[in-house]
Amino acid sequence: MRRKTKRFGAALAAASLFSALLINIQTGDYARAAAAQVEIKEASMNGRIIAQFGSPVIDGRIDEVWEKARPYQPRHSSGNTNASATFRALWDDRALYILAEVKDGQLSTRSGTPYMQDSLEIFLDENNDKTREFGADDLHFRVNIDNVQSVDKGDASRFYTAATKTDDGYVIEARVALKKKPANGTVLGIELQINDAVGEERVGTLNLFDSTGMAWDDTSLFGEIVLVGKNARETSGLNPYDLLNLIKKALSIDYSLYKNPEVVRDAVLQIAADSLLGSTEVTQQQIDEQYAALAEAIGALEMTEEAANEKYFTPLPVEYLAESDQPGTIETLSYETANLDGGKDKKRLHVYLPHGYNASDKGTKYNVLYLMHGGGENEDLLFGGPGENRALKKIIDNMIARGDIEPLIVVTPTFYGGKNDVALFHEELIHDIVPLVESKYNTYANSASLKDLKASRAHRAFGGFSMGSVTTWHLFAKGGLDYFKYYIPLSGDSWALGERSGGTRPEETAKFLAQVVRKSGYKPHDFYIFSATGTQDIAYPNLKPQIEAMKQLDDVFRYSSNLDKGNFYFIEAEGGSHTWYWQNQYIYNILPDLFQGEA
Repeated sequence: MRRKTKRFGAALAAASLFSALLINIQTGDYARAAAAQVEIKEASMNGRIIAQFGSPVIDGRIDEVWEKARPYQPRHSSGNTNASATFRALWDDRALYILAEVKDGQLSTRSGTPYMQDSLEIFLDENNDKTREFGADDLHFRVNIDNVQSVDKGDASRFYTAATKTDDGYVIEARVALKKKPANGTVLGIELQINDAVGEERVGTLNLFDSTGMAWDDTSLFGEIVLVGKNARETSGLNPYDLLNLIKKALSIDYSLYKNPEVVRDAVLQIAADSLLGSTEVTQQQIDEQYAALAEAIGALEMTEEAANEKYFTPLPVEYLAESDQPGTIETLSYETANLDGGKDKKRLHVYLPHGYNASDKGTKYNVLYLMHGGGENEDLLFGGPGENRALKKIIDNMIARGDIEPLIVVTPTFYGGKNDVALFHEELIHDIVPLVESKYNTYANSASLKDLKASRAHRAFGGFSMGSVTTWHLFAKGGLDYFKYYIPLSGDSWALGERSGGTRPEETAKFLAQVVRKSGYKPHDFYIFSATGTQDIAYPNLKPQIEAMKQLDDVFRYSSNLDKGNFYFIEAEGGSHTWYWQNQYIYNILPDLFQGEA
């Protein structure tokens, strides 16, 4: 191994605000702990690894503390990979540390899809409760060979990494902050994965425990990591990483959006002036005080009036993934719909009813959101069926219970079956699904007639992810304005003028959509479009140009997050990828803007 001293400085570029911040970390005594404080027999290690106590410096260079950590090779490979890897793990009172040494003769980050780049993925189940679905304690982080991070699940501020390319591959060091203070004997659920890319394709993966390739969707496939080796004399090293992440955030802010950017600039300059991170005498208390001061400064920023028009992404609070004490219920309805062969297909959909819904209380009416899955998914994806309690259900349960939104009904159909075409699904939706749902439940529709459905359009929304977003744009363009006031296209462009035409022909697509509105007779405040995607989403290069083109047609699409001023906004999540983890967060951001002021 290449070694570095226990005391050192590492530079952090800081754009125009200051030239560098120096990190100095005292790493302490690295003597191996005497006999294990937690008894682990080799026979039990089939689904486990261990992490020794120690605080490495995360800079992409391997220091001597890693020598106490046991090496582990991935147990499963998929595809046509020639790569190999060795993993090591350490822990301290604040975090888990992972070292990946990868041998790979062909390195690539050419793909626009993060998991198809050469990279390390870390899956962590801190409570080790092995639920199928990712919960509030679970995360899925990724970092590529250029040290570009992407987050499929979890809080990005908990993730700090460094990557270094070598003659025969690369090294990645990663730190994951833990929410609970660990101790000897703590067991966490974990999976580690190496993605092997050649050109623009992922040719294979290396996995520590999971042989199915489904760990991204099922925490029960994780193995376990046991924390051992802390003795009474050992203490954790310093933690500058939370502060460094906050500085990184401060440097990424577009200060032209704010009236008072000097508050953050002065706070960052103060950190540089104090030279705390370069001092050999720095204490954790001093670092924490600087963190608090910078966080306070960022919180004090005031937007300009123009900047306030944007709708900014707010991460979902993790407590919204906990089970609510006021849970809604899921029901399943079956129906028949026409297919392209002149016959009928039997289909089903799920209906979320909010806590306290009473079928006999005809005086209480509910707004309805119809929410569509993506390609290759089905009506079970979002909520599951009766008795299930997946992430989106927990989010909506908590939003209603906390008063963030009014109770509403949510319907999850599928575009598969029937005419089996997203471009034709609007026919099934308007003639079969909406009448079925809104005549059965207590909604604002007086009957299932098309006349009454049109009269209640202000109490109805439709949205979807990926191909569900394409479905949303088709509905908007093909008569949906008569029946739906609100549209939520997530991570997918309009294919009105051909596949991916929102990205390849954005101006023409925007003009087509605007003309649809003009011909319909509806005015700007007769409909709303709330769209979103992430900067690392495969849909971003197609949806973003369409949104920008739509902004130019402000006689129809009035862009503003202030719904009194506009009817259209776009949420852009930094690092957001093409997963339901991010779509659920977009829905969390958008739901409070639905059905505002509707009587």
